[in-house]
Amino acid sequence: MATAVEYKTGASLVNEETFARIVLFMVNDPQFQEDPKHAPGILDQTLAYYGAVAVHAGDPLMPSEAVDRGVHAILLHTRESHDLFNRIAGRFLHHNPHPERGGRPAASLAETKAAIRDAGYVVQDKFWATVEGGVSQCDSDDGRPYATA
Repeated sequence: MATAVEYKTGASLVNEETFARIVLFMVNDPQFQEDPKHAPGILDQTLAYYGAVAVHAGDPLMPSEAVDRGVHAILLHTRESHDLFNRIAGRFLHHNPHPERGGRPAASLAETKAAIRDAGYVVQDKFWATVEGGVSQCDSDDGRPYATA
């Protein structure tokens, strides 16, 4: 007999007030200007992405283009990101842009979506479209300690 898996939303990782505040920021800030219909889904998937990053420490997961915008919005909310990361991972989760590498293949998005599902989160496929050019220049925290020069 198969057991149904109860997947949670990424939004469940923050309180409603924080979620609404970051969505409003994504819609109204000139840097983002997200469509009000899409911003909640982007933020939900960004939070699910971070939930997977926390569980899959050491695996460099790749955000989609839309989710990467959500990553940047969350990182600009330093208090909220600090609290979120400490709660779900016990440490800060870094974001690694690597334009010098020319990006990672878009096939990595399938691995990331699988990791999100494996971590118990709902995946909304429409926010995981292949990035323009088929590569992403960013990946997640790889679990290594941050090295200072």
